[in-house]
Amino acid sequence: MVVCQAYRFRLKTNSEIEQKLAQFAGCCRFVWNKALELVKYRLDHDRPVPWYNDLAGSLGLWKRSEEYGFLKEAHSQILQQTLKDLDKAIRSAFTRGNGIRFPKFKKKYLHDTFRYPQGVKVSGRRIYLPKIGWVRFFKSREIEGKIKQVTVKREYKHWFVSIVVEKEKTCVERKDNPVGIDMGVRRLYTLSNGEFQNPLDLGKLERRLKREQRRLSAKKKFSRNWYKQRSRLNRIWFKVRNTRYDCLQKLTTTIAKNHGIVIAEDLRVRNMTSSARGTIENPGHNVRQKAGLNRSILRQSWGLFLRLLEYKLKFSGGELIFVNPNHTSQRCPRCGLVSRSNRKSQSLFVCENCGYRDNADHVAAVNILARGHVPPGRRDMKPVEIAESAICEAGTSGKPRGSTAPVT
Repeated sequence: MVVCQAYRFRLKTNSEIEQKLAQFAGCCRFVWNKALELVKYRLDHDRPVPWYNDLAGSLGLWKRSEEYGFLKEAHSQILQQTLKDLDKAIRSAFTRGNGIRFPKFKKKYLHDTFRYPQGVKVSGRRIYLPKIGWVRFFKSREIEGKIKQVTVKREYKHWFVSIVVEKEKTCVERKDNPVGIDMGVRRLYTLSNGEFQNPLDLGKLERRLKREQRRLSAKKKFSRNWYKQRSRLNRIWFKVRNTRYDCLQKLTTTIAKNHGIVIAEDLRVRNMTSSARGTIENPGHNVRQKAGLNRSILRQSWGLFLRLLEYKLKFSGGELIFVNPNHTSQRCPRCGLVSRSNRKSQSLFVCENCGYRDNADHVAAVNILARGHVPPGRRDMKPVEIAESAICEAGTSGKPRGSTAPVT
């Protein structure tokens, strides 16, 4: 089958190249903000929304004007791609039920990116970017396939290039070793076979973040020292992001290699992490506790974890199945009793009916596996029996495996 794959490399730049890259990113940001301002003006005055063809016509007018003539220096296709992205974002915001918000204006230094749909060439350790020229990059692996598009983006002080290619890939369908996975706070995840992963250990970096944020608040805004301190803070954020991303990549790769089918809860992380502050008329309850829970959930990056796991399973011939998360940690996997009192604490599950006792996260993972996978011809099996059957088919013991070490 034909698949798309992305390769990401860091560019080797100098002051001249960085100035050109920043100029192109600034033109794209300007076009986005200018077009979004036009769209909002039309909406405020009850006029039809301009879509891509209308915005592309306005782009031609802006480039021919004296005031916005600097847009001619940027490659025309990256500006057109910016308008296409805006058109897609507006259409998605108008689609009911997908939870996507209306696009916002882009800020300088936060959204420095642009995309080439064609015209890019790669030769050895160099890449040709139209209207910029040949740029060297750190080539850590070979690029296989036909180049479809290239995205250039600045992160912290470095520029990166993402090359999306299209290639043929032979995937053998895998249905081996099904497993259920429960995402948590005390544990990053727990599998139905007993394996679990402790949360990512980012405490040292988070303490540095707090310290540097306090120092930033003491600086005069937009002063030279304020910019220096903000650069130090951005460097720590960059390290936190890379550390988390590296850990999640390794963990998801291990799960995708060992399991052909993974069943997970269909979680709505945005709804789960909404504020409990409420309004003046109806103030919320336990606001500080809810805020701490929200930070713990967002710190683990459940959404990114599941996205990485989904595409890796797809590439290896496996499948990620999402099931309804209702009562997975309150349902007894042996007798089927559903009760809030079954969960005695965050980590302890004791059934009031049959006395079944286990870790609450493991119970949830077992119920998730049973909800998404039932062996053929054995639909009368209980969740515990389904989990034991999956472990036996995988050729492992039925005893829960021990904890893995925290990832740092």
